Amino acid sequence: MAGYLSYQMASGISRTLPARAAYWVGLRIADLHYLFNRRAREAVRGNIRQVFLWRGIQPARRALRGHARKTFQHFGKYLVDFFRFTNLTARDLEERVSIEHPERLAEAVRRGRGVVVVTAHFGNWEIGGAVLHALGYPVNAVVAPERLPRLERLLRRQRERRGLHVVQLGQSARALLRSLQRGEIVALLADRDFSSGHRVIELFGKRVCLPRGAAWLARRAGAPVVPVFLIRQEDDTFLLRIHPPIPPDLAGGEEATMRSVRDSLEREIGERPYQWFLFHDFWKPEPARSA
Repeated sequence: MAGYLSYQMASGISRTLPARAAYWVGLRIADLHYLFNRRAREAVRGNIRQVFLWRGIQPARRALRGHARKTFQHFGKYLVDFFRFTNLTARDLEERVSIEHPERLAEAVRRGRGVVVVTAHFGNWEIGGAVLHALGYPVNAVVAPERLPRLERLLRRQRERRGLHVVQLGQSARALLRSLQRGEIVALLADRDFSSGHRVIELFGKRVCLPRGAAWLARRAGAPVVPVFLIRQEDDTFLLRIHPPIPPDLAGGEEATMRSVRDSLEREIGERPYQWFLFHDFWKPEPARSA
């Protein structure tokens, strides 16, 4: 939904206005996008409808409209947070972030083989990486290249300010394997495929291509996969939800690992589809991006 100008506007608003005012402006801008971007609006409604159907719910049209608008509004808040919060401190974590089962990630890291963290375009994955860094974990964030170089530079600067080591999708897999060998975290998005290295899997009752990079890295490095999601709460605090580690030697190989990751996506997105920020028809194949 957002392009370079939207990110620039969000940056200015987030840095100059108090939090409550910045959120209010972000919500109003999101409402304008909802009203005038028909393609994105219809795509979001279709995605949410499929999630409801998977849950056994035949959604009312008013419910779909309300959830779709809420998706745009939550994305407006996401953009404000993206630029407002750079280096998170221990005080920031205490004030704004609740953590569910921190021992799961700590134990996975203690094994010394590195950890492949998977998440989605859900909640606030960008701040999630900053939270992991603030907890003391070295994080290598794998990101897809942007079509506009100036937008890519803007986003990279913001991510690096949070202490993340940014790795562009398509760069050497050996570098990621070395990061895991050093006991570090490699973080990837598991709900959108930009490459030919994918598997077809059923998600929310329909078959779709999902990236296999997390499963491939885990098997090669002997590292567990840990699904992690940063979920916005009603009071604009966050819940960092850490799922149980998926062992690298899971019976069934990469496919079994991907099914376990899929299950975590369905649990989190299924509960809060309005925090899933994909503004295209999710089940329609997209052209691969070049690195």
